[in-house]
Amino acid sequence: MIKYYIFITALTLFSSLKAQKSFENKGIPSSLIEHLAENGIDPEQNAQSFNDLIEVSENPININLINKEFLDKLLFLSDFNIDQLLEYVKTYSPVYSKYQLQTIKDFTPELIETLSYFVTFGEPLKSSDQNYIKAKMILRDIFDLENAKGYSLNDSSGYTGNKHHLFSKTLIEYGQHISCGFTFDKDPGEKSFDSNNVPEFYSGFIEYNGNKFINKIIIGDFHANFGQGLALYTGSSLGKSGDIFLIKKRVSGIKRYTSANETDYFRGIASSLSWKTIDITTFFSSKNIDSNISYDSISHKTIASSFPSTGYHRTLSEINKKNNLTQRTIGTNIAYRWRNISVSLGSFYHQKDVDSIKCSNLYKQLNSPKNKHNNSWISYNYGRSNFILFGEIATNSNGDLALTNGLLLKPGSNISTSFLFRKFSKSYYSPWMNSFTESSNPNGESGLYIGLNILPIKKLEIQSYVDIFKFNWLEYNIDKPSNGYEISIRTFYKITPNTLLLLQYREKEKGKNISENVNIDNNVGYYNLKKIRANIKFEANQNWGIQCRLEKSLYNSYNNNSCGTLLYTNLNYSLTNKKFSCSLRYGLFNVDDYNSRIYTYENDVLYNFSVPAFQDKGSRTYLLTKWKINSNITLWFKVAQTWYSNKKEIGSGLQTITSNTKTNFKIQLQIKI
Repeated sequence: MIKYYIFITALTLFSSLKAQKSFENKGIPSSLIEHLAENGIDPEQNAQSFNDLIEVSENPININLINKEFLDKLLFLSDFNIDQLLEYVKTYSPVYSKYQLQTIKDFTPELIETLSYFVTFGEPLKSSDQNYIKAKMILRDIFDLENAKGYSLNDSSGYTGNKHHLFSKTLIEYGQHISCGFTFDKDPGEKSFDSNNVPEFYSGFIEYNGNKFINKIIIGDFHANFGQGLALYTGSSLGKSGDIFLIKKRVSGIKRYTSANETDYFRGIASSLSWKTIDITTFFSSKNIDSNISYDSISHKTIASSFPSTGYHRTLSEINKKNNLTQRTIGTNIAYRWRNISVSLGSFYHQKDVDSIKCSNLYKQLNSPKNKHNNSWISYNYGRSNFILFGEIATNSNGDLALTNGLLLKPGSNISTSFLFRKFSKSYYSPWMNSFTESSNPNGESGLYIGLNILPIKKLEIQSYVDIFKFNWLEYNIDKPSNGYEISIRTFYKITPNTLLLLQYREKEKGKNISENVNIDNNVGYYNLKKIRANIKFEANQNWGIQCRLEKSLYNSYNNNSCGTLLYTNLNYSLTNKKFSCSLRYGLFNVDDYNSRIYTYENDVLYNFSVPAFQDKGSRTYLLTKWKINSNITLWFKVAQTWYSNKKEIGSGLQTITSNTKTNFKIQLQIKI
């Protein structure tokens, strides 16, 4: 991979020779990502959405040029905030100062300050000033100090590569219309190059953004997101969180792919054309994926039995499954906008180059993957000043249906609520489904979500939701129809202007097999999981801040009761000029087992996210530093160690570490021109 680094570096430096203008920005405040994570939005599972947020902060645009597509990426803005801001800019443009936004209803000083990280104010640049070239490159190395078992085996069962996780991403932009990017990634245990001298994983794109008939063209790797994800949504799915408005998917259409996830994206060409109030999107993808393929000598057919999605190619067994199956997808979507209503109609055809697909999981028998498949959908969105209606209905090749309908309502300035109903046929299937559901395989699922957000007094905010769901078919580890619920109550209280207290209670009850044996009477019981969290954050001044958290987890089921406790303190420091900052955490955990595990967000290097799960007994410590060497170069360093007091080995299988500590290092360099 080193020679690719050299090539990209040379390309970046060459681009800088032609650069006409240097652009400074504030960067994104780590407190914003932390706030979103504390709202229940998992940065690891939603890396693409968080990456979009970071990229926007590094490329702020003039507020007088904003559009809905741009604002949809700002997760901290509600749909009502977006409509209010667009209407204000349309009426009062040009906007010269952030202080003008104080006249917008619901725009608090905190919200305006956060927004100022992503937009600039004043007269927009003339078109002649926009022919600039900008380039950005990130180099990252992540590795554990201790060696896992897989690295010490010399036979065919061990890892074929070293323990370093190498990552490189380059983005080059020419004005506002043309951009291209390259991503390379090598996971721990993998070789940097395969037998054909090709990087372990590579991704790239060339994108053209127009402003008239041709709206967007992408050649290379891209996402395709439409409707509410019942049929086609390859991007992040935010799901349940403390923000009740995020149940509605906002980012739609095609977008460039810049992550290192090796599964959920398309590779080919996509275009979006606009004519008055009509948008037409078409795309074609042909990509090789990992698969376990066998040949039946009797029927003379090729059979695929699994599609690994981890992206790991460390052992010979994993390497033999790499990219040995081609899948093709072609689709289109037509969207129509008229005043406050928009309607989208689309369809795609999907094919895997294999004769048949074998499914050994009983719960997937009705909606197992198909070698040839098509889906169609129609979605809608209707919004007024205080409510938004949205929904989608989709069907597959056999006529099975899936539907979702939602309502966002703001009856007053201090109260907001949301509703979402979904229902899936037992046999409904889409290879690219990514909708609001309880189960990752929601065949036969139906449910009702109700969210409520109130501000009873000036310094207090209460967020809550309840989700009631039912399964009319089998689910993973649930061998008969079942039901369940999830509730969450979160309170934010601003004790002083610099001190924020968070209290949270979450509870989930859901079915689970009593025994691993299937087809026995009364095999399914229920478990109940409660999580209680208290968090206080104090900002002493613009340089120092401290955060303390206590979290308790209680798990109860038919044959097992367990609990867990997590306590940590986080200390943050940054220079007034923001050229250097650091974050130090020390935490203790005592968790009985996996069932009562506790997740917590950690500050990390840019474009990398860490949400570890804690079980057993021990401590967790990390130090993260960021040094802005100059306006173009930034360096991050993180060291983290988990110590277990009750273990002599960590992990299992090839990941086994013969030690009671696991120490991880991360080094990242960003160069911007």
